[in-house]
Amino acid sequence: MPINSSSPRHQNLIFWAAIILISAASLLSLASTQRLVTLASRVEQSQNVLVELNRSVSHLKDVETGVRGYIITNDPRYLQPYEIGRGNFGTSVRRLRELAQDDPSLQRRVRQLEALGRQRIRIAGQAIASRPEGTGPPTALPFIGAGKATMDQIRRQADSILAAERGVYRARERAVARQVEVTNIILVVGVALSLAAVIWLFTVRGREMARRRRAEDELKALNTELEDRVQERTDEVRRSRELLDAVIENMPDALVLQDADDDFRYVLVNRAGERLMGKERGEIVGRVDHQLFPPDQAASFLEEDKAVVATGQPRFCAERSISTQNGLRLIDTSKVPIPSGNGGRGFVLGIVRDVTEQKALEAQLRQSQRMHAVGRLTGGIAHDFNNILAIILGNIDLIRERLADGSESAEMADEVLGAAAHGAELVHRLLAFSRMQHLEPTALDLNERLPAIITLLKRTLGEAIHIQVKPAEDLWPAMVDPTQVDDALVNLAINARDAMPDGGSLTIETGNETLDEDYAAHNAEVAPGDYVMLAVSDTGTGMAPGVIARAFEPFFTTKAEEKGTGLGLSQVYGWVKQSGGHIQIYSEPGHGTTIKLYLPRATATAGEVPDQAEPDTVTAGGHETILVVEDNPKVLRTVVRQLRDLGYLSIEATNGAEALDMIKAGARFDLLLTDIVMPGGITGYELAARVREIQPAVKILFTSGYTELAAAGGDANRGPLLSKPYRKQDLGRAIRALLDNGH
Repeated sequence: MPINSSSPRHQNLIFWAAIILISAASLLSLASTQRLVTLASRVEQSQNVLVELNRSVSHLKDVETGVRGYIITNDPRYLQPYEIGRGNFGTSVRRLRELAQDDPSLQRRVRQLEALGRQRIRIAGQAIASRPEGTGPPTALPFIGAGKATMDQIRRQADSILAAERGVYRARERAVARQVEVTNIILVVGVALSLAAVIWLFTVRGREMARRRRAEDELKALNTELEDRVQERTDEVRRSRELLDAVIENMPDALVLQDADDDFRYVLVNRAGERLMGKERGEIVGRVDHQLFPPDQAASFLEEDKAVVATGQPRFCAERSISTQNGLRLIDTSKVPIPSGNGGRGFVLGIVRDVTEQKALEAQLRQSQRMHAVGRLTGGIAHDFNNILAIILGNIDLIRERLADGSESAEMADEVLGAAAHGAELVHRLLAFSRMQHLEPTALDLNERLPAIITLLKRTLGEAIHIQVKPAEDLWPAMVDPTQVDDALVNLAINARDAMPDGGSLTIETGNETLDEDYAAHNAEVAPGDYVMLAVSDTGTGMAPGVIARAFEPFFTTKAEEKGTGLGLSQVYGWVKQSGGHIQIYSEPGHGTTIKLYLPRATATAGEVPDQAEPDTVTAGGHETILVVEDNPKVLRTVVRQLRDLGYLSIEATNGAEALDMIKAGARFDLLLTDIVMPGGITGYELAARVREIQPAVKILFTSGYTELAAAGGDANRGPLLSKPYRKQDLGRAIRALLDNGH
């Protein structure tokens, strides 16, 4: 009899048959699943071995990186990754041993890796210990080589373990895959049989499960796409953060960020901020202004930060002084409010520019320009005074010779002569300051020059001042005018004496100095190169900063009236600058003064400089003919009177063109006495060159009160120079020397 499947009994049979089939399939599936879990556990174990092995090698790399960084830089901060890597390696090896308990082969490889790792850590420790403080990397080179060889063995061992474990991992993955297939087959067969029996019970449920699977697949696809996008955005954020960090760290200006919700505590500072404050980053971050600056400065910063947050507007403050570990610094500050984005008070971003050196250079440049302008003005005034003094001195000299000694008129003339001579000395000092005096530089050994001038200084300074000399060994020759060196030492010594009314010590020191690009960048009008240093130090009252700033100005003096003209340091300053050198004052009130002259180094060997001969008191005259070329009529008349009084014949011309016309017309003369700068487009040097072409045997004597050409002339190729103003006997000696000796 056929079975009626629609009867309740048959349905129950089918149902229980389905239950039995499902139970059997479930038991088989459970057994297969247990097998699958076991295999999955082994796969996970292999994954853990691979991960832990990579960690062990990574920790050893940290050890190697830290040791190399410390050996190269001697920076203890590089020891931190060394210490962390050493500790973490031991932990990783213990985990590897635990993971390898069921695999003897893996245990053996792990022990070998551990031995090599311990050996690498021991070599790293020896390398660190072999580098005493203050030594360089070469002392640790053997350990670096041994460490590298050991690290290569470690990498090979790790690669061997990785290769073997990857093989195990792949085999276990294949076993898992096979077990998954078996499990799926069991489940499919069981479910198929069960579904065949009870399909009418689960039709709706099957459709629902199909829809759910489709939804899950779509969700998985969406999750995968979302994960990819998140990873891309994460990489972009990381790259942007790295770029921003690099920009912040390499900014030339200091950058600080303060938290407005926490008493304006510092949360960020860049490398330039560390340099400005003279502190490490760890000493700044987490602190507030009153922990880093004096109370008055901290209070000012706090009020400014509060105003920035309250108004929401940036604030700028120029040329503010702050106290740092590097001393008092001058800064420009910009502060900008940064919103927090979550409703809080946010942050204050400060951009701080250290303008200390910039302002110092600007002050030096302004002072240099001011001194140059004063020098040009001084030189122009000196030129006019020289012509006036030439007339006064020349004529009063002639008048005095016509007066009887002891008469009142003679006394008056002597007083005028003395005043004119004093005026000439002042003009000479003004010309020295304006860098327009006549110099005759030569290669000079200062150590050989000092003994003679020291004898003079001892007589000048007296017994209350002790003089000591510190000559440098192997001193370079200096390219300077020897007489100017003597004058400079006398001027500096007299200033030092006046600063030591109760006596003291005067030290004169020489040395070789090289002023580099950095020094030149911080000091106006200084060219990098080799210099010969001449320093004069005293134990006197010292100078205040305001006095130092004006010390080289002409007529500036802190001495009482009638105690000085204020031209001594000005003369030294002008001579040093004209010689291509540099001068610097170091002084503090109550601690004495040191003035250092940096004189240009001579490329030639220093030669012997003859001593200055005492001038002959007798004026030598003659009967030769002299062509006088002078554009100032009064000076011209004075010179002609002096020549006539000396017995010479004279021919007069007021400019170079007129003199050339006279020569071409047949004028004969024995010596040409010419001013250097004259109207008409022909200088004294050009006139002399034309005269030598026409009359080669004629002697030539130049004269000038002030001119850049005169300051650069007076050499053997052009002829001797007689500086205005001069007396009759000076003129006579110069002419006689040329006519008699030819030089």
